[in-house]
Amino acid sequence: MNTYRIYVAEDQPLQSELMRAALESQENYQCEFFFDGLELYRRVQVDPPELLVIDIILPSLSGLAVTRLLKFHDYYSKIPILVISSITEHDIKEQSMKAGADKFMAKPFQVHDLLDSIEELLTKTHS
Repeated sequence: MNTYRIYVAEDQPLQSELMRAALESQENYQCEFFFDGLELYRRVQVDPPELLVIDIILPSLSGLAVTRLLKFHDYYSKIPILVISSITEHDIKEQSMKAGADKFMAKPFQVHDLLDSIEELLTKTHS
């Protein structure tokens, strides 16, 4: 069984803890959590993960900015990115996809939907 490193950027403590519990219940996921977009971006440059889950609203650097920066570089552009957000603007999914997101999920979401989306992106990338 492959082990996948997943970086999650979420600045809301409750949401972060819910995702931590869900992801750590999967024995083939190693997760690191970040509360700041710039911190996440710097970490990816040092040690790229197999997948990113990024909230749009983050301190220092937004999730969409991180997504654009990573997808701009050939070396990082292959990392699948799941963008999540509670923003209710009607075109937020489209904005996320234009920034380079591989998938978008609106908050609140069901844990099984999060896990299914992650599995789908990892399968698509690593098959």
